[in-house]
Amino acid sequence: MRFWDRLVISFFSLFTIIVSIIFLLMSTKLIGLHYFSTSLSILYGRWETGVFGIVLLILSLSYFVYAFKSKETPETVVGNSELGRVGIALSAIESIVQKVIRDVEDIKDSRIHIKKQQEGVSITLKITVNYDIIIPELTSELQKTIKDYVESTAGISVKNIHISVKNVSNQIKQK
Repeated sequence: MRFWDRLVISFFSLFTIIVSIIFLLMSTKLIGLHYFSTSLSILYGRWETGVFGIVLLILSLSYFVYAFKSKETPETVVGNSELGRVGIALSAIESIVQKVIRDVEDIKDSRIHIKKQQEGVSITLKITVNYDIIIPELTSELQKTIKDYVESTAGISVKNIHISVKNVSNQIKQK
């Protein structure tokens, strides 16, 4: 989610909280209706109130449209032929990488991030390994295995595989 989206959602949430509190206070008779109407009469006929209303309306409508807009799954192109284009979702590539990682007994936990590149994909792994292994050997073998398996099953070129060992665990991975 972009910064602007977070800012607007935070603004709407704060505005909704304030309106909700006002309604709760009015329903419990802690704030009288005459106090509320007096406060609103200060805003009557002011150009600032109109500008605030227009901005609020535009933002509300844009987020209403954004909420119902279809979200496309990010994918990368496997090939083009005279019959059409073939693509594979990045989540499918992530599943393929997860399959390879599950087969390695010395990896206890992993986080995978796939990024679309110009002519293929880039894979970033954050892993937790067992304590009694040689990490450079494991990671180089894992890079080779993932590259070969993804390229053979998905038909997508793997540009690079970044592996970051985040932790070393002394627990044994359960199958």
